[in-house]
Amino acid sequence: MRHRLEKLQKEALEKILSANDLKTLAAIETQFLSRKSELISVLRGVKDLPAADRPMIGQLANTIRGQIQAQLNKKKSSLESGRDSFAVDASLPGQEPDRGYLHPLSQFMRRVIRIFHSMGFEVVEGREVENTEYNFELLNIKADHPARDLWDTFYVEAPDKKNTDELVLRTHTSPAQIRAMETRRPPIRLIVPGRVFRHEATDASHEATFYQCEGLVIGQGVAVSDLIGTLKLFLQELFGQSVQIRLRPEYYPFVEPGMDVDMRCLICKGEGCSVCRRRGWLEMLGSGMVHPQVLQNMNLDPRRYSGFAFGLGIDRLMMLFHGIDDIRASFVNDFRFLHQFTQR
Repeated sequence: MRHRLEKLQKEALEKILSANDLKTLAAIETQFLSRKSELISVLRGVKDLPAADRPMIGQLANTIRGQIQAQLNKKKSSLESGRDSFAVDASLPGQEPDRGYLHPLSQFMRRVIRIFHSMGFEVVEGREVENTEYNFELLNIKADHPARDLWDTFYVEAPDKKNTDELVLRTHTSPAQIRAMETRRPPIRLIVPGRVFRHEATDASHEATFYQCEGLVIGQGVAVSDLIGTLKLFLQELFGQSVQIRLRPEYYPFVEPGMDVDMRCLICKGEGCSVCRRRGWLEMLGSGMVHPQVLQNMNLDPRRYSGFAFGLGIDRLMMLFHGIDDIRASFVNDFRFLHQFTQR
């Protein structure tokens, strides 16, 4: 009896599912739920079953009857509303869903990484919340050093009150270089891309939050000429062989000597604009030979090893590459701006 009821249920539900109009549906209802239907006959014959089987068979028959009725009502409602009034052509191609794409800064960061990777650089990541020892002291910026004011930043309260380390949102990705050298020995070539934070007054070419890619090369006999050649090659790979650069002496506590690399502004072609502050040249990166004290902090002998370091502003490079005249455009989430960069 149980097998007979389950067979009736399966047959009824299949017919309901394939029904295309209300007339067919009415016929199915008559076949399975009318007073003369087989299911109703089973319900009437429950009283003739052995006493032990009556509760189980009666309950099953009523459950199946309710399920068939519910599916009939659902199908009827669907047909009346017109949702099943048309056939679906399964051979038609589906509609491709919208896909997201990388932010222009992420796209450009990957471009920069590819260039350095082709030059043999290892990519290292670091933490955005750093302690002041790695962010400042080990990079030769002592607590009472005048240069500390130039790196004024955002301090963070440690969640662990027992932690006496002073935490900051990192002002550069250089701390990751110090941490990387704790597990590496020369010769090394690495870059550290990531977001950094400064207490800056924002304008067309400055933001409080921006992206950097810092590099470090250490070995025996590394010279200033290696630094200049590396940076010139990088800029030529990025902007083309015709790129114009100039070097200026600059002070950074963690390098000696230090220098800035300027590039002829590609937005105004050197005539002067708001991005280059009417000077025709735009500061692209800071660099220099690693300070002997910083080498000692890395547990390296400065009499044996030398190296150079540099820091690129990804936002500023991206602006020049795409001809964008305001660094803030990357952070306002204006889709009119972002949809111009639809690279997947």
